[in-house]
Amino acid sequence: MPQSTVLTAAPSRRQGASANLAEPRAARTHEALTTALFDLLREHDLTEISISELCRTAGVHRTTFYGHYADIFAFAADSFARQLDELAAVAETAGSMDDESVETINAVYAASITRELEHIRDHRAAYRMMFGTRVDAGFRRELFQRTLVRASIAISIWQRKDDSRRIDSPAAAAYIAGGMVGVLEEWTYSDDTDAEARTADVVAAWPAWCAAHVPPMV
Repeated sequence: MPQSTVLTAAPSRRQGASANLAEPRAARTHEALTTALFDLLREHDLTEISISELCRTAGVHRTTFYGHYADIFAFAADSFARQLDELAAVAETAGSMDDESVETINAVYAASITRELEHIRDHRAAYRMMFGTRVDAGFRRELFQRTLVRASIAISIWQRKDDSRRIDSPAAAAYIAGGMVGVLEEWTYSDDTDAEARTADVVAAWPAWCAAHVPPMV
């Protein structure tokens, strides 16, 4: 698979999720906090983790945390959605796939789904907590918005391969993004471990209207 530049979807603009990870210092801080959060979630529910404990574990000052996030729930939603977003990253920059075959493009996107599923499989307890928490951490919203960006780019890439195919791109992107969030949640609560087989199931589940406009990922 060819190496190429990765486009990272921008975080949604909402209060409490404003860390600029383009800055190396902010990126290091975010990574330390995310690592600490995953470690703490092995033994505690999110509602049991204080910001003081999180920052102490990460070696980050509380004032630094509050400079970017309103509370631990906003941070958890942003952090977990960002993790999956980064795993889903593929060569999506404008024109970067124009010389690739449809088969290669489909394989790249299928591989990105597998990466997400494998990550969730390896951290199921944490993701079950994020999907099932009684506290609205905004996780689904964050995940949907990031997936929506990637779905929109994917549709534009496929359409450049065959501009005779017309589709309502915003509606199609929303449909795909919502479906992927559902797939990830179902996988989270399952006990299945075969990420590649589940990816094949996802690829085979394209609705008829989508398959008529977008080349199936095989």
